[in-house]
Amino acid sequence: MNTKLQSIIFAGTSRLTDISPVIGGRLLDSTIRPLYGSRTLSAVFEHGSRKVMKRMKAFRRFLVIPDIHIGDAVMMQSSLIALRDFFPDAEIDYVVNKVAAPLIEGNPDATRIIPLFSDGQFPSSSDVEALQGVIRSGQYDLCVNICPFLEKRDIAGNGQSVARFLNRAPILLRNENDSVHINHFSYQSYQFVRGLLLMAAQPVREDCFLGVRTTYSDEAIESACRFTRETGLSSRAPVIMFNPDSSSRFNLMPFESQSRLLGLLAAETTAETSILLGAGHTEAGIGERLADSIPSTLRSKVRIVPRTMPLDVFSALIDYADVFVSGDTGPLHLAAARRYSRSGHYQFRNRTAVLSFFGATTPRMSGYDSFQPGYLPANQDAPSWCYQAGSPCRNITCLNKMFKTCKTVRCFEHVDVAGLSTLIAGHLNGLGRHAPV
Repeated sequence: MNTKLQSIIFAGTSRLTDISPVIGGRLLDSTIRPLYGSRTLSAVFEHGSRKVMKRMKAFRRFLVIPDIHIGDAVMMQSSLIALRDFFPDAEIDYVVNKVAAPLIEGNPDATRIIPLFSDGQFPSSSDVEALQGVIRSGQYDLCVNICPFLEKRDIAGNGQSVARFLNRAPILLRNENDSVHINHFSYQSYQFVRGLLLMAAQPVREDCFLGVRTTYSDEAIESACRFTRETGLSSRAPVIMFNPDSSSRFNLMPFESQSRLLGLLAAETTAETSILLGAGHTEAGIGERLADSIPSTLRSKVRIVPRTMPLDVFSALIDYADVFVSGDTGPLHLAAARRYSRSGHYQFRNRTAVLSFFGATTPRMSGYDSFQPGYLPANQDAPSWCYQAGSPCRNITCLNKMFKTCKTVRCFEHVDVAGLSTLIAGHLNGLGRHAPV
């Protein structure tokens, strides 16, 4: 797998910014962006993609391999939409994180959802072996590999056509200097697949990408509704859902800042407002610690969402919230996706505003914003906002947070907590309430 070299490179970039945060960050941006974002490199990669497409003899069976994490399984459904733009009758399989599978089942653009990846940072040897078996037995005309940790040699033989999303990397890097282009991973994977297929076919429907979806069983929806009843939430009062957790320490807003934000949200909103606070998974117990950190007079507004709640129930519960607040982690993409009942027996509101805050990672590539140019809005009938904290050393290598090893985390050196709270309170003040699912 493509991990050892990345580990060495990003450990070196982390060491550089540890030694000299400002100069090191600027040096990395001024060298890596032009080098890996060059049009020459784009041309080389496009040539490779054209060679793959020239070998295509049929367009009947496709496999899409997103990155292995929950948020990626949600975001990269855009590739399925692009394939359906060209081949509405093709068989399209989608291998996903096992935990995320219940949220993807029922996607009309997928023929089969294959729960395969374990919930680790990188694909395990058993994950790779299972994927090899899927590809061998699937007899796919084309595999679209979006996972940056897997090379063709890891998963398929020479006779298998594999297109890799990493060929799009130079375009993403150039787009960061040009706000005209939406640079979100979901949108760019959609454009990558469309561009790939245009080399060999013509679309049967126009480019109409608005965002991705999640789908829910009746059981998940009913469990979410039951939680709201048991915790005494009112459909007529404002609800904030706050996810304080993160899969990486470089995207975890410092506890003190989160505590201040929670306290301000509790103090500056109406007395009827409820705050659903995630208990935390990677950062276990953070929800309870945050609740205990605010004044006792405000704690009655806070209800902890238990750690044991299944992911599909947690995600269905988001629809009850008027605002969802999160860093760059899986639940952010669940909040931004449009929600559907798999059976059709329920109707979601899909009116959750999404506020995301970013530390290390590049916000345009994975955040949602309805107002800033170059951003993808959340797929909700509500606004979305993306906030980037102040950092002296942030640079393009911070995008690969899984390999960063900085000794000192400077990703959230300045956080406008008061501004974030004012934004949320202002939005809530302008809302009426409607019954959820």
